Amino acid sequence: MNESMSIDLNPLLITLFVAQLLLNIFIIDMWNDRVFQKFHGVYQGEQKIHEGFVPRFGGFVMLIIFILLYFFEAFSDHWLTIIKHLLLCLTPLILVTFLEDVYNNILPLARLFFIFLSSVLVLSLGDFQLPSIELPWATQFLVEHHWVWILLLTIAVAAMVNAFNLVDGANGLLLSNFLTIFLCLRMMAGVVDDTHWQHLINLLIMICIIQLLFNFPKARIFCGDLGAYAFGFITAILTIIFFGQHPEFLTWQAILILFYPAWELLFTICRRFISKKNPFEADRAHLHQLIFTVLQSNNYNTLWSNAMSTIILMPLWASALIWLSIHGAQLSFVQTFLGLGLQIILYLFCYFSFYKLAPNESH
Repeated sequence: MNESMSIDLNPLLITLFVAQLLLNIFIIDMWNDRVFQKFHGVYQGEQKIHEGFVPRFGGFVMLIIFILLYFFEAFSDHWLTIIKHLLLCLTPLILVTFLEDVYNNILPLARLFFIFLSSVLVLSLGDFQLPSIELPWATQFLVEHHWVWILLLTIAVAAMVNAFNLVDGANGLLLSNFLTIFLCLRMMAGVVDDTHWQHLINLLIMICIIQLLFNFPKARIFCGDLGAYAFGFITAILTIIFFGQHPEFLTWQAILILFYPAWELLFTICRRFISKKNPFEADRAHLHQLIFTVLQSNNYNTLWSNAMSTIILMPLWASALIWLSIHGAQLSFVQTFLGLGLQIILYLFCYFSFYKLAPNESH
């Protein structure tokens, strides 16, 4: 197995990536068949900003390819045991989100329960080093009370998985987030010359790029809850594993590369509490939805408004990658928190600018 920074596109990998293309095309064709339509629901969520009858099984396709890569041992031996454990622990969440994509009737609290269940299982039973936090008093306490650290990381993983689901709205936005996070991890792995990580991330990047072909600028298939939750879970856990294996990177840097979805979740919770709304109830006041609404109110069509929302948000979802490209993949404490501060300022500026421009009924 070639574990260099580039992918060795051997016949197996080429076959699997072609299979991803064909499986997407097959699902899109079958989903729009009138005979098949009667067997599934139509997504009509409050947060919906697209038109048409679009399947939500892009995440299913991505996960199938990921599992096949494991089954055919396309990953290095270093990863096989970890990925097997990850997939086993993820099974409950995969099942419930698949049903949600088919029937659109799984309660949010049920999904949250399975997120916590999968998180606890993968973190408490995993044979990998967990990261430490750069606070001396906290480090000693967490070493003595390991279960507290697992609980905190479980909450963090659950929050991140829900955060990825929140940004899954505009065409290509979720996949763009996955891509930039993976590119950041790939860049960091290059600094420490970790070829195992480079090869793994390269394969994940390929999966996302191929899926993006069907999701942007026009969405022919969505990632769905399975894509947002399962791949969000995989992304969050891999980030934890990376920082655990490479303590030479500040753990705070993980917050920098996960900033946009994480901040969208935190800001949404605060916004709903301030406006006395249920934090679990969907609305149309996320940043990408405000941008979409402003564009539509200026007589742009739905497809153009949807795709442009993702492009306008590029300074946010690509901010960590840009910051690492400028300052290097191994940031100092000052560089990390300066980057976080700039991200927060940029997000707030964008949010309140578009909030003022959006029609009042969208608030």
